[in-house]
Amino acid sequence: MKHPKQTGAVAILVAMLLPLLIAMISMAIDMGQVLLKRNTMQVAADAAAMLAANARQHGEPMDTAMAMARQATQANGFEDGVTGVVVVVAIPPGGTQSFAADNQYVRVTIAQPVNAYLAWIFGVFQTDTSATATAGPAGNGNPCLVSLAGSGSAAFTVGGNGIVTANACGIYINSNSSTAMQLNGNVSVVANTIQVVGGYTQTGSVTVSTVTTGADIKADPFTAFPMPPFSACDHNPYVAPANGNVRLSPGTYCGGISISGNRTVSFEAGLYVLYGGGMGFTGNSTPIVGAGVTFYNTGNGGSYPYASMDINGNVTLNLSAPLLGSYAGMLFVQDPLNTQPSSIVGNAGAKLAGNLYFPTSTLTLNGNSGTDIPIGSVVANRVKVMGNTKFSLSNAYGSTSGAGSQRIGLYE
Repeated sequence: MKHPKQTGAVAILVAMLLPLLIAMISMAIDMGQVLLKRNTMQVAADAAAMLAANARQHGEPMDTAMAMARQATQANGFEDGVTGVVVVVAIPPGGTQSFAADNQYVRVTIAQPVNAYLAWIFGVFQTDTSATATAGPAGNGNPCLVSLAGSGSAAFTVGGNGIVTANACGIYINSNSSTAMQLNGNVSVVANTIQVVGGYTQTGSVTVSTVTTGADIKADPFTAFPMPPFSACDHNPYVAPANGNVRLSPGTYCGGISISGNRTVSFEAGLYVLYGGGMGFTGNSTPIVGAGVTFYNTGNGGSYPYASMDINGNVTLNLSAPLLGSYAGMLFVQDPLNTQPSSIVGNAGAKLAGNLYFPTSTLTLNGNSGTDIPIGSVVANRVKVMGNTKFSLSNAYGSTSGAGSQRIGLYE
């Protein structure tokens, strides 16, 4: 039997601890509510950032992408200016990461005070909570550039005043030569990673990210690309007339396409098979435009011999690959049996929104404008970058079989 004084002491102790116990229970309940609200916010912020970044990748202006982000947060229950909600959409995202000033990336922040259910008893009436998401071109998937040649020097060359940036992914050189990568002149090569099976040399005023030598061989990311079969000629060799603008439709061009002179050139959406003869642009053809197009350079060893793709002269390219279908993401593709070297010039205002695939040939990228030319992934036997143009490479485009809608990833 307990002594009456003991019973009284327990009662006093319980009375003293009861407010603390109630406070702990109240805070636990309210913190649970805050965490639940924050999780809901995070889902809304993630969805908004992904939607807006995808819109930017599909060419929508920043204002449109920002409006889409706010519509997404509203659809998920967070409307800016309502019930204390604050939605901030930033393009470019800012911050300290490598893409801070890149307007293809989007940061969405949602903030809202959460009312206390029980903690108000102790003077806590609201708790501020927020969630942030940043989205942009995915940093995994296709590499930015792969030189497939397993041996020989100068598998990847940057010369003149060439600039190559690949902030979201890597550059891979498969040659085992001690001079597999050669950087010569006033050049810059900046990438998330640069890996060379062999070694590299540099002369002149060179800016280059950290290079890993003795690296493993990088697999060809486009080996599954379904090379289009030849069926029949839809067009004979196409040579542009002396004057006038040019508008071309998809199909098989036996003998290739040749355009020169002063004109504008438009390609309707679809697949262009260059069966022998390749494709050549010279003169002042500007602009050369086409959305949702794929050019496949093939031929045979007989009446339609393999030829180069030579896009040179004072031309301005504004071309984008299809986003869906068997050839999604692929802009220029050369048949692996075609070893002819090809060259593409990038002048002011140029846009090559898609992948360039020349698995058994040398691809030269050249330019005279000093402007920024965006490209998808570049995969070739050997790659040369010359001239004064800055080429920005990304892995934003899928490769084959409907996987070609541009990939977007979350970064926080």
